[in-house]
Amino acid sequence: MMRNKKRLIEIEKEIKEIKILLNGNISENCKKMSEHIDFIDNIYDNVKNPLGYLCNKINYFSSNDTNYSLEENKKIKEDI
Repeated sequence: MMRNKKRLIEIEKEIKEIKILLNGNISENCKKMSEHIDFIDNIYDNVKNPLGYLCNKINYFSSNDTNYSLEENKKIKEDI
């Protein structure tokens, strides 16, 4: 009985330590991930229009009538 109680106390201490570690690391990592996502969104917003323009010009010179727009692809993905 005493051995089980001692083991339970040890397990509770370990759980508390794990909670402390997880709470600290998770919130810090979530903040970093959020900053990274914002950075990628900003890059995408700056690149999407010139990229579509470039693809359309290449297709024009290669006699392909297909127009590319990154916004159209985004709408198609949202519909799926």
